[in-house]
Amino acid sequence: MATKHRSAQSEKNQYQRQRRQYGKRFRVLILLSTTLFVVLMGRLFYIQVVNANDYQSKAKHLRAQSVVMYNRGRILDRNGVVLAQDEILYDVFAHPRYYYKLTPADLAEKLSPVLHIPKSKLIQKLSLPYDTISVKKNISKSLARQIQKLGLSGIETPRKMLRRYPQSHLASHILGFVNDDASISTGIEKTSEKTLRTPPEIPKMELDGHGDFINVHHINSKLVTDFAKADDVHLTIDARVQYAAESALAKGLAASKAKRGTVIILNPRNGEILAFAVSPDFDPEQYYKTPAENLKNWAITDVYPPGSTFKILTIASGLESGVINRYSRIHDTGILKMGGFTIKNYDYTSHGAPGDIDLVYLFQHSSNIGSLLVSLMMDPAEHYKLIHQFGLGEKTNIDIPGESRGILHTPDKWDQLTHGTIGFGYGLAATPIQVASAVAAIANDGIWITPHLLKNETNIVKRRVLSEKTSRTVTDLLTESIETAKTSTVRLQGFHLAGKTGTSRKPSADGKGYSNDVFTSFVGYFPAENPQVLMMVVVDSPRVGNAWGSTVAGPIFKNIAMQTVGYLGLKPSQAIATAEQNTVNQKPH
Repeated sequence: MATKHRSAQSEKNQYQRQRRQYGKRFRVLILLSTTLFVVLMGRLFYIQVVNANDYQSKAKHLRAQSVVMYNRGRILDRNGVVLAQDEILYDVFAHPRYYYKLTPADLAEKLSPVLHIPKSKLIQKLSLPYDTISVKKNISKSLARQIQKLGLSGIETPRKMLRRYPQSHLASHILGFVNDDASISTGIEKTSEKTLRTPPEIPKMELDGHGDFINVHHINSKLVTDFAKADDVHLTIDARVQYAAESALAKGLAASKAKRGTVIILNPRNGEILAFAVSPDFDPEQYYKTPAENLKNWAITDVYPPGSTFKILTIASGLESGVINRYSRIHDTGILKMGGFTIKNYDYTSHGAPGDIDLVYLFQHSSNIGSLLVSLMMDPAEHYKLIHQFGLGEKTNIDIPGESRGILHTPDKWDQLTHGTIGFGYGLAATPIQVASAVAAIANDGIWITPHLLKNETNIVKRRVLSEKTSRTVTDLLTESIETAKTSTVRLQGFHLAGKTGTSRKPSADGKGYSNDVFTSFVGYFPAENPQVLMMVVVDSPRVGNAWGSTVAGPIFKNIAMQTVGYLGLKPSQAIATAEQNTVNQKPH
């Protein structure tokens, strides 16, 4: 009995211990549940009462569907030729959850003859396990209307704008490209983005949880269906001159087997760019198929040693500073050693030392030694100031993005060798647009003007770089150097031309020394007595023998110039026209 009593008592004690344990667990559970309830209620109170406005705003933002409601404005040349415009097109989408009683086969039966897609292929596409299926893109309005008249449930034809460039590759680096979906744009498309894509004021539409529009009663349907077009942008470009420049450049690059090239044509009197050809070019409608290297406008992004075209600025600076005058003579030894380097004229091997030369000879024979000596005559600080006024070492602020400042070290970093080599276009680096703008200042009687592509550009800077007298003297020297040359690849029939060739060695890719490739160039303006056109031609890495500015860039210049005078209606120089007429009159009949 005692044993049974002890056993019963033990079971009772064990039951009581378990009950106490369960009681503790239950109290803990109640405490946790109460705490969680209080926390949740506190959180709900914070969300629904304390911070209600913020969450309502976020919810509305998530429901709001930002719909692009605008026609992007056109880009036109100076004569109204359309270079870029939007085209209204339609896409075809299928939504399987809205097919209702129709099967993919039923839909394919109706759509196949309209879309000209095989029925079997349509069935396969319309049966895909997606909420939205892209059936066909970029169809015409008339085709979209045919589909809409079929009244097929689950099939929609939303309207969209596609950017088109009617002139194909023409001026592609100037126009740039645009992808509104990805917020990507370059060129004028980027610069004038605010003008080209200013949308009308349309309220944002709201979507429910299924993605359907709600609360659309307050929206003016006319705004959505007939929304306004953004403003057009007018360029200074002349499509005819642009085409002539691109065609001649392409032929010249093919003939010289060159890597790339550029032609910049501007009016030196007002800074308006008439043509800006860059090769290789690209198709703006399919820019994504173009290598990234070819998408950039290297004529404003990349720098090069300008070489002998820079001698124009050297002589202009020497005249302006007073270290030389129109009739100065310089002793040209043909070769010179300086700073451990040997500098010589390009024709030293064949012609030796020319001796005392005048400035016409310096330009005509492109004397490196003569230019070096003129450079060293100037005070470094004053020389730097003059070069900088020409726009070297700073952006021209042309109205397309991506421009480089170039390289022009301050005079405290010049040694004698650097100062001397600057005289013939080394020791610094510039972009083609910088050199073109600098020489344009001389053509414009010493006044530098911001080069620009937008017809109504307002951010234009004008500054005097040289006196009118110095500018006229440089023009006369350049003109005489061309007209008195025994042979010339750039001489223009009927026009006085002021210009200079250039050939410079290309820096090595690793930045150490120079490669075997060269830049060839020519910059000139005409009519010299009243310049209306300035043209800069630069060809990178021609791969033919005897590659010089006169043999590679010069013929491209002349080809374009002869077409440009006709397009722009320029009148021949009076003195030349009279002389030619007298020659004709003296011929026997």
